[in-house]
Amino acid sequence: MKRILAQIYMLILRGIAAIFRPFKLQTKVVMLVTFQDNPEQILKKMTELRVSPETIVFYDPRVDESKLSYNFVRTIPLTFASVFKRLYHMSRAKVVIVDNYFPELAAINFKKDACCIQIWHANGALKKFAWEDKATALRTKSEQNRFKAVYARFHKVVVGSDAMGEIFKRSFLLESEDRLLKTGVPSTDYFFDQEEINRIRASYQEKYQKKTILYAPTFRDKELNQAQLLLDLEKMRALLADKFVLLLKLHPSIQADADIPEDEFVKLFHKNESMREALAGSDVLVTDYSSSPFEFALLGRPIYFFTPDIEQYDRERGLVTGFSELIPGKPYLTTESLAHGILNDEADLEEIARFSATWNQYSKGHSAANLVDFIQKKL
Repeated sequence: MKRILAQIYMLILRGIAAIFRPFKLQTKVVMLVTFQDNPEQILKKMTELRVSPETIVFYDPRVDESKLSYNFVRTIPLTFASVFKRLYHMSRAKVVIVDNYFPELAAINFKKDACCIQIWHANGALKKFAWEDKATALRTKSEQNRFKAVYARFHKVVVGSDAMGEIFKRSFLLESEDRLLKTGVPSTDYFFDQEEINRIRASYQEKYQKKTILYAPTFRDKELNQAQLLLDLEKMRALLADKFVLLLKLHPSIQADADIPEDEFVKLFHKNESMREALAGSDVLVTDYSSSPFEFALLGRPIYFFTPDIEQYDRERGLVTGFSELIPGKPYLTTESLAHGILNDEADLEEIARFSATWNQYSKGHSAANLVDFIQKKL
């Protein structure tokens, strides 16, 4: 029944979009935003460069709207109730920018002079996603066709490297190199603002009085039903508490259900705190399959990969081919080995620099300006 309703819903959306198609294109930009950092950098740069066309931003309510608010921007919550508004404005805009998978894109047949740009919310990938996600093969044929239809709407996909470009080709079924927009990833511009990075790091040093370890694991679907932390906090405390503070960046639902108490060693990352500021302020990053290492590597600081469930995760979700060879450093399978690795400074900063050079090939501190220049030419 759910699948039938989804098909009916898409038919309705296509019918509505068809009504809007005869309307003339307008010189405006429409953004669909589920993550803050890329659109924030783009809008900021548009303001600096005085590129200020009518811009409508549909934003996920979890995003800080104030960071997207400018005098040329109209913000609208990205909810089910606003879907018809999205169809109308996307059908009439010369430039549409999206940062995720939006099924309503499949309902729109963009005009020749319109351009839909996918800015994706990560500048690198260690896990498979979109068409390469193992769950995709288990979906119905109609669902798979809808995925393909959405991918086909991406006229351009912003990339920060050739390595990520190859992943996008497979994940979004891009047949042409021309669909890759090699501007660099706008969100990475933040990490080239040395004054801001120094300010944040100094504030962390003053606040915690010790070196900080940021633990930011990727979200696992099953965690919504079974909250668990793979990292043994007591073992980390026993080995590292004298020299370090551990900052935990967990999915909000997991953080609430796991009931992790804060103390002098363990500090929880709260909802109103910025992830990029946590990266800028932290001395060490511990993660697994998330995209955070690609940005953190720009800072040239130690990265450790804690992957005790690597075989299960690869089997169920799928990791990029050659994961263990791709990451800068070895995967740590136990809390003890991880803690000793941190104590012994096992992270290879030269290897991290090479990793960053590969994945941030086009992200050199002016990615937002490059993209705004492209947008301006399309208007």
